[in-house]
Amino acid sequence: MSQACILCNNISNNTVYALKELQLGLLETFNYQLCGNCGTMQLLDVPENLGKYYPNEDYYSFNLKLDVKEKPDTLRKIKTDYLLFGKQPILGRLLSIGYKMNELYDWVKYTRAGYNEAILDVGTGNGSLLARLFKIGYTNLTGIDPFINESVDYGAIKVLKQDLFDVDKKYDVVMMHHSLEHMFDPLKALQRVYEILKPGGRALVRVPIMGNYGWKTYGEFWCGLDAPRHIFIPSENGLKQLATNAGFTIEKFYYDSFDYVIWCSEQYKKGIALHDPKSHLINEAESMFTKAQLKAFRKKMIAENAKANGDMAALYLRKPRA
Repeated sequence: MSQACILCNNISNNTVYALKELQLGLLETFNYQLCGNCGTMQLLDVPENLGKYYPNEDYYSFNLKLDVKEKPDTLRKIKTDYLLFGKQPILGRLLSIGYKMNELYDWVKYTRAGYNEAILDVGTGNGSLLARLFKIGYTNLTGIDPFINESVDYGAIKVLKQDLFDVDKKYDVVMMHHSLEHMFDPLKALQRVYEILKPGGRALVRVPIMGNYGWKTYGEFWCGLDAPRHIFIPSENGLKQLATNAGFTIEKFYYDSFDYVIWCSEQYKKGIALHDPKSHLINEAESMFTKAQLKAFRKKMIAENAKANGDMAALYLRKPRA
């Protein structure tokens, strides 16, 4: 049953695992292969109807309503000016007192995205990330996702029912927040990202990482496996080699796992699906976890990230200008 590795083409010393669909609670079994060379996990038997596993009413990135105002939030933009670009220091400093920058600011900071630059979010779901970017001042935003019901034009934000290979425009920044691992040919996908970027354009790729804390601790119940939606889960080395093979220069890499890795995996161990009425995602008031436990989970993942043993990572790439 062993196949050539999706990233390194290795066919030796590969191990096959039977993994269950746990997010929706379907419990269907799928065969995955762990590469004996680069440590990448990949799906071997692709279901005929993959869309079945992305139901718009249940899948976490589709079931949020998108609220877009006519203009970005003025005060938030002033705060963004200060936090990212050092502008408007007096008012920006006042607005930022006691504020801890969240990951959204890191993403745009490290991609060096300007307010008016064209940003594409691949695998955008309902476009909620784009709405967050719009609120802090970004105004040229497009998201694509082949699994949404229909395209929606909000003006400054466009959410399109579209595949990466259907894109016919050039962008300054392309973001892939946990979407690359859902694609059947990751090298071809990253090469396509390279093609649609302008010279000097930047890309952000966030994916789960195989072989670290979650896999070692939870095995088949690790939420990062997400069978059968995740076509592959790369190791750190496998991901970096993939980006290099696509022509990119790697500018930054860091682990960004959070408490979800632990509480979701713990639920799976106890037979609670992510969308179960008893799930922490669905009903925090009835969560099986205390506030103290959740705080400990967050602290634990911060520590594992610092040890380069996290389960999710952010990779920042640049296309050369010439």
